[in-house]
Amino acid sequence: MFAPGSYRAKATEYGELAKTANSPGDACEFQRRKRSFVVLADNEQWLAGHQDQTVHAADTGGVHEPLPILTGDATPAVDQ
Repeated sequence: MFAPGSYRAKATEYGELAKTANSPGDACEFQRRKRSFVVLADNEQWLAGHQDQTVHAADTGGVHEPLPILTGDATPAVDQ
């Protein structure tokens, strides 16, 4: 994972580029990129603060077994 500070630094960089852009189109593109990096930073910060609320993949040592394909009626029988 990236550190939120890295994303925020990149967002600041694009914000400065937007101020010195040569055309309105370039300024809009730099602002769009700035917003993207701010969102990435916010997401990383949330993930770091809420790690206990996220799903973690099991360590399989790089080995991934294929899942079986269910055929027919895959719904469990219910005793009545």
